[in-house]
Amino acid sequence: MAQREGGQSAGAHCGLSVPMVVAWPLVIAGVLALLAGAYYLGREGYSQRVLSAGPRVEDVRRIAKLAVLRVQVANVIQGDTAGATAVVLVKGDCDMAVDLDGIQIADKDERGRTAALVIPSPRPDRPRVDQSRTRIYELRKTGWALINPFADPRQDLLESCMRAAQDEVEQAVQGAEYVARAKEQAELLLTAFYKELGWSVAIRWE
Repeated sequence: MAQREGGQSAGAHCGLSVPMVVAWPLVIAGVLALLAGAYYLGREGYSQRVLSAGPRVEDVRRIAKLAVLRVQVANVIQGDTAGATAVVLVKGDCDMAVDLDGIQIADKDERGRTAALVIPSPRPDRPRVDQSRTRIYELRKTGWALINPFADPRQDLLESCMRAAQDEVEQAVQGAEYVARAKEQAELLLTAFYKELGWSVAIRWE
């Protein structure tokens, strides 16, 4: 890995491990949006006997993004420039989210109360580096910086390592395993939601 900051180049070698995956059923805002959307998606009134009109694109899009999986990542970053070297153990996380803005509804059968939702595949969302758990194991001057009291490239190198770590966190969760888990969580959530409205919904992924 190479980083360039203020005319200085930094090389970084990363070793990635993903020790923990946390199922993230839905962010609070998403839950509130789903409940609010239920009013518009349809309801069955006991006295008026009003039947649900079923899924509508404009209602589902109100949810915006559905966070369905959170992946915890530990990342070792080593960076070097002409005047500094750094070794940092970076810990962070990234959500896998479904962007419902691109949703489409197909094969809607009002008599049979069935429909299919065509949804974009989950993608990484909000990769984060946890500063409280990140540890700096080495950060020191090297080479010409040792004899130059006015040169201290250590902070620039550290910032480059942190940016590289955030990119690595995002890349780590794009593996097939995490995409599959995110799809499974999204399907469970959406099918259960529409089942409460009296509809059987199938999920199709783009």
